[in-house]
Amino acid sequence: MAYVSIYRKYRPYDFDGVVGQEHIVRILRNQIKTQTIGHAYLFTGTRGTGKTSVAKIFARAVNCANAINGGACGKCEICKELAKPNNLDIIEIDAASNNGVDEIRELRESVKYPPSVGQFKVYIIDEVHMLSIGAFNALLKTLEEPPSHVIFILATTEVHKLPQTILSRCLRFDFRLVPTQSIAARVKYIFDDMGIKCTEDACLAIAEAGDGSVRDALSIADMCVSYGEGNVDYNVVLDVLGQSNPNIIIDIVECTLKGDISSALTLVNGLSDYGKSMSVLARDITKMFRNLFVAQNVIDCNKTLNLPSEIVNRLKEITGYSNDRILQCVDIMSTVEANMRYSSMPRTLIEASIAKCADPKANVDLTGVVTRLKAVEDRLANGNFSANAEAFEVKKNKRAFSKSACCGFLIKATRDMKKFALYSELTELNKDNFSLDGKVVQIRPSRANMADILLLPEYFELIKKLVVDEFDGVDDIAVIQSDKIVNIDDDIAYVKGLFDKDIVKIK
Repeated sequence: MAYVSIYRKYRPYDFDGVVGQEHIVRILRNQIKTQTIGHAYLFTGTRGTGKTSVAKIFARAVNCANAINGGACGKCEICKELAKPNNLDIIEIDAASNNGVDEIRELRESVKYPPSVGQFKVYIIDEVHMLSIGAFNALLKTLEEPPSHVIFILATTEVHKLPQTILSRCLRFDFRLVPTQSIAARVKYIFDDMGIKCTEDACLAIAEAGDGSVRDALSIADMCVSYGEGNVDYNVVLDVLGQSNPNIIIDIVECTLKGDISSALTLVNGLSDYGKSMSVLARDITKMFRNLFVAQNVIDCNKTLNLPSEIVNRLKEITGYSNDRILQCVDIMSTVEANMRYSSMPRTLIEASIAKCADPKANVDLTGVVTRLKAVEDRLANGNFSANAEAFEVKKNKRAFSKSACCGFLIKATRDMKKFALYSELTELNKDNFSLDGKVVQIRPSRANMADILLLPEYFELIKKLVVDEFDGVDDIAVIQSDKIVNIDDDIAYVKGLFDKDIVKIK
């Protein structure tokens, strides 16, 4: 016989086997007991929460001749007939592949015929949101006023795609995400029934990975059984899911909070070399920061975290960090996780994000501003009101002095500052007009009247500040007249000597 997957083999047969949907089961049981059964139902909710299973259970229960507490007995002839996959009274329709008007017209014709064994014919239309607009319109009248022996059950994961005219004709039941503890208990029950050895931590990890879906969790359990060869523990689940060892993730989180970027990046490099997915790693780091936040703020956090006790204890040992700091890290890492799918360099994104988390003051966004304001608040709260210039001064790395660097820097700086009068004078200088005497930069003008301009208090102080702030080991400047400067009258006399006639001097 062909192998049957776990989620199919252990699909619930009656209401007692339904996990996490007690509110829906109670209503359906009571409707059957009081014979107040509707003609059209809408089951909506995320994948794997039991919509189709509950629809089949309900279809058998409404037809059972000896219903017990609103559920099918499973022993009468009707129940036995309806348990067969080819019975004629429970019709399943996949709207994804039967979504046209023609298929709905065939359905309208088939509803006229009475059930073969039970009281009702039940039509279960799965993924009903896939029907075309024409198909919806063709279904409206039949859905509103079906024959007395017909019940419609529409199932969908995307209820927002259904026309309002369909919604208004159905009793709507919203299936909730199944709690992790409930899924873990179901996984444990199935493993015990199959004779599979499984630890409690492994069941919790499988349930957590299911993310509220019983079917997804059981599919993961199926893979774990094959991987573990009949023995499923926590490490087996991690390997199947491709998740990183939580102890390593905690090490990354702890190093990041300590500001030890080198160690954190070394751990990331090791996981990358091991072949771990960077997107999965980003998600794991984000979740671990969240887990740390919960561990520090929830007294009985073991049930909330759904992690092995040793991991929870390690998280509790990480102290000394504010909620603000941890939540900043959650925000940074969740952002990089969201952007990971659009990046061709996912590892670089993770490394940059870890660096931001390690030194939040380096951030130029609101996170960094908040961090710096928090530091000021802490200083004030501690009574440290003294002005500490060094604590708040923005330090700049100075560069070594050179003639060409000084000349080029002054020209560019005065241009950028729109000091065009001074800029025009400095453009006439070259590197040979600059020198360094001890800690004093000497400037030798190329024209006689240039010195007068450079010595103007406004210009002199500006040049001094620019040079002192830019170059290391410089604390002053001096403007020195050069003996190589030729007076303009000497120039005129020289030019006159080149010609036979006198040259008129223009004043």
